[in-house]
Amino acid sequence: MANDINSINTNRPQQAARDIAERVKSEARSSTSEQEQNGNEGSDRVSLTSTASKLKDIERSIGSDAPVNQDRVNQVKDALSRGEYRVDADRVADKMIDFETSLRR
Repeated sequence: MANDINSINTNRPQQAARDIAERVKSEARSSTSEQEQNGNEGSDRVSLTSTASKLKDIERSIGSDAPVNQDRVNQVKDALSRGEYRVDADRVADKMIDFETSLRR
């Protein structure tokens, strides 16, 4: 049984990073709005949280997308079509944990 991998959304990690960045921007706008309501509009001050700085770094790294390794794509397609492709659940879990941990540093 062949699996169709052509419809896999390869932009998910990039979209997730963009969603997080947008949330941080929204929180910053909300904070600015609260300051204006409290009469603090006369003082200009900018401060970035460490999370915002990390998100900016992630955004930069996403901008420099690595080229597609077509040989690897073909290997995976062949393995899928033969029913021999196996997912290493421990490795996937480790990578997910690494990603989440990198956002918290």
